[in-house]
Amino acid sequence: MARSAELTPAIRERICELHAIGWGYKRIHKRYPNISLSTIRYTVKKESERREGVSKPRSGRPKKRTEADKDRILDATHEDPKNMAEGTPSS
Repeated sequence: MARSAELTPAIRERICELHAIGWGYKRIHKRYPNISLSTIRYTVKKESERREGVSKPRSGRPKKRTEADKDRILDATHEDPKNMAEGTPSS
């Protein structure tokens, strides 16, 4: 199942403002019926973890090559570009 689109920072901020002034989750849901009740609860709960209204980055796939590996590959191509183009190792 695909992840749904994130709420915009403005909508998240508005939801949290309404909750801060005493609005309940159901009342906020009546104001924004296109946002599910569980999303509203989750947004308010996670607000303390956000920095300036921006979501934390997702971890993503780990990198296969480190920066040092990339530097070694670039150095090898600069030292002997002909051998690297042919696919033969320079060692």
